[in-house]
This record gives sequence, structure tokens and C-alpha cells, in this order.
Amino acid sequence: MKDLKSDSPFVLALTIVKSKQDLGDGIAASDDVLICVRNEDINETHPNVISVPTQRIPAVLAEKIIAAGAEEGSSGSTTIYRGQAASSKSANGHSEIIYAVESLLAGKLGLADAIERGDFSFTARLAGNQIGTANHPEFHGTDRPDHEDLQMMNIMVRVDRGAELLGEPTVSYDHVKWVSIDKFRTMWSNGKQPTDVGFTGEESFRLCIHGLCISSSADVLAVI
Repeated sequence: MKDLKSDSPFVLALTIVKSKQDLGDGIAASDDVLICVRNEDINETHPNVISVPTQRIPAVLAEKIIAAGAEEGSSGSTTIYRGQAASSKSANGHSEIIYAVESLLAGKLGLADAIERGDFSFTARLAGNQIGTANHPEFHGTDRPDHEDLQMMNIMVRVDRGAELLGEPTVSYDHVKWVSIDKFRTMWSNGKQPTDVGFTGEESFRLCIHGLCISSSADVLAVI
């Protein structure tokens, strides 16, 4: 794992699950995790990539969330954390972790109105942080850097209400779908094939699976 660079920006990745278990009690392989496909017209970097939902966030916010967690070893390239779980039903925007998750859900997954009405609620905790390099081959030959050091802070989110509201395309993501954690793990250990998570035919040929975000989720799901 790389040394932490103080100027490396943070990206928030969400491992969103449907489960009857509390986040501290372990998640079953038969439970579902949310994956999505980055829209090629909107996402300048890594279009048509199968990932988990992500969003850049200010370092001061990420550092506050990480400081409140406790390191519990590592999984793959990710430092695993055990953070205090917070509920969106009892905490509000004054909770750093609730604020960060709601910002991504509203901005990337179209849930602003549902959150405001109380039709969507969740419990969230810090799960991991991965430091690595994001490569941008689409910038080769341009005056823009073709790689970037990042810190991928991963938060596990259990949907408490409104899971059915996730599944429709958004401006950010062409596909938003639930897959079993078992299939997700198989995909990750079996060559990262889109067909392992339900993409078929011509659709599967134009998609790929890579990136720090989905890598950090795979590491987190490997130890729950």
C-alpha cells in the first residue's frame, strides 16, 4: 500500500446493501449489493465502467469521518475500519457520515426528494479506505494528467426503507441494479466478467469492471 499523501484527494464510495442484519453483525452472501454503470456521456473518466456509486468529497469531511473510526487490519489493498453506525432516521446533516452519504444519494442516484420526504432511510458506517492510483488512459496525448493518486473512502450503507427506489437509470449511471453479494464476490474472483453480475450479449462487451471504488467494495465485502 502506498504512503498516505496529504494532497491526495478523497473520493467517497458507497457499498450499499439490502440486508436484515445490523451492520455490525455481518452481512449474508445472499444479501444484495448495489452496482452501477457510469454513463459515457456524463462521466469523462472511466465511462461504461461497472462500479459502485462514488463522489469526490472535501478532505476535511473525509478526514473527520476516518478519525472517528478504528483500524481493524486490512483486506486486499484496503485498510479496514470499524466505524460507529449512524441512522439517517435519528441523525441529520450535522452527522458527517449522514451528510456525506445523503449528498451522494441525492446527487448521483436521484434520491433527493425521497430523502426529504422520509421515503428513503439508511444506516451507515465507515468500512474502509484504499489509497491508490486512478489511471485515465483517455487523457493520453493531451495536456491533462493520465493518472491521479486518490484516497477511496468506503462507507457501508444498509437501506432501511426505500430499496425499491434504487434500480432506475440516472444522469450519472446508465444502469443501477442489485446483485447478490455472492455473485459480486464470484465476479471479482473470476476475472471480473460483466456476465457474472447479469450483463449479457452486446451490452456486456462494451462494459468493463475496474477502479479503486469497486476494488474497495470487494475488499470490504470480503471481510463482513
